[in-house]
Amino acid sequence: MNIAIIRPSTVGGIKQLAKKIKRERNIGHTEALDLASRQAGFENFVHARRRLAVKQRQLLVAADGQRAFPVFLSAHWYTSYRADPGLRRRAGREILQVNLSRPLLDVVAKHRVSAARGLYGFRMEYADHLEHLTNLPSIEKARETLVGAARSLRFMEATGLQPVTTQQQTRAMQVVEGLPGDDHTSEWFDPMSGSWLLVDEPYEQAIAHRLDERRAWLVKRGLHSQSPSWEGLYYPGACPPQLISSDAVLLQRVANALATVPPCALPDPWPHETGINGDDFVSPQRIANGKPRKPRLGPSYRNYKGATPYGGAPGIRSRWRPSQAMPVELHRQLGELMQQLSVVSLSWRVHNNLMRQRVLLEDWALQEHQRMQGSSMTSDLYYGGPSRPALTTHTERLWALAKAKALVEQGYNDCKPRRELIAALDAAASEIAASQTTGSSVDN
Repeated sequence: MNIAIIRPSTVGGIKQLAKKIKRERNIGHTEALDLASRQAGFENFVHARRRLAVKQRQLLVAADGQRAFPVFLSAHWYTSYRADPGLRRRAGREILQVNLSRPLLDVVAKHRVSAARGLYGFRMEYADHLEHLTNLPSIEKARETLVGAARSLRFMEATGLQPVTTQQQTRAMQVVEGLPGDDHTSEWFDPMSGSWLLVDEPYEQAIAHRLDERRAWLVKRGLHSQSPSWEGLYYPGACPPQLISSDAVLLQRVANALATVPPCALPDPWPHETGINGDDFVSPQRIANGKPRKPRLGPSYRNYKGATPYGGAPGIRSRWRPSQAMPVELHRQLGELMQQLSVVSLSWRVHNNLMRQRVLLEDWALQEHQRMQGSSMTSDLYYGGPSRPALTTHTERLWALAKAKALVEQGYNDCKPRRELIAALDAAASEIAASQTTGSSVDN
């Protein structure tokens, strides 16, 4: 990308551009800062920092005189030449600023960010920065994604709702499963009352002939609905939202709050600079707090302590497997045992961890023996193939786990991925041994 077309609008953006100018022209850091500042429309870096600080203070006061809390949304994009051969600029990083009425952490909890409609794929990189993890396919898609994220924040800011993230909350919403014509639904809960709310956003034409059916279905189950004067989250203008809840008071409160939320349209022109794909945007609050940010996630390329990376992409870490490949015959024996162990009764945590290792073992086998992919020798190792006899006693199950552990130790070198696999097998063996000691309905 030609850095001469970059026009930073923040101190962080100027510093990022200065680093690139310094490398490209082999000049000092101070001179690079002044050049980057002039490219942004200022006299020098001191002038840029002073003027942007004034601008930032002005932005912190909303139109009604109340303090505002700026949040920065960022997304990287990459368009291949194959997708658009005539494209002049094929990669970048977009920024969108949203001024909220309260801090971001008061609007959405950090661990719930990616569960919210419009924020899938985002993470809270800092208290004033939400970053989309992966590359988006075009600048248009990146900007649309950022506007959708802003729309989601406005929804939570106005209503106080949070996205559903727990099994308990999900179970409470089972009453609404099977709603006729539902589409593009998102699940929310009110932290104050604990009540749930469903936002249903089907296409208008698809639902027009089912309105009476839906009303009868809701009445039968004691549920309430509202059609708020609000654009919605999924596809504004094409999918009119309907709010559904068992709590009529919450429903009315949310509908009233949403009536005050203005539409969130794509800005034209785009109000922020297009940065360089892959650079690490540093938000103003992180700069003010003097907290250096970690580099954006990405794939690894070198072996580390006996493990080999595989997979990964910009924004996504690689997975790891032992550097030593396990022979296909050992994979076959281990796969039979893992399939038999998949139906053994274990606690939810222990069983899920064991099955996660089963998935990883299949990944490892395919990575280790890529030339054989698609053949029956690799496709049915851990899933499929002939049925195996059930492990009906504790003794049989303990023997299977011990045999699986021995195969892992024989086939793989010591490394963290192997140790995690062995720990999952040991946890299952300990749980079965404890059941055997305390007495179980399963024959010994």
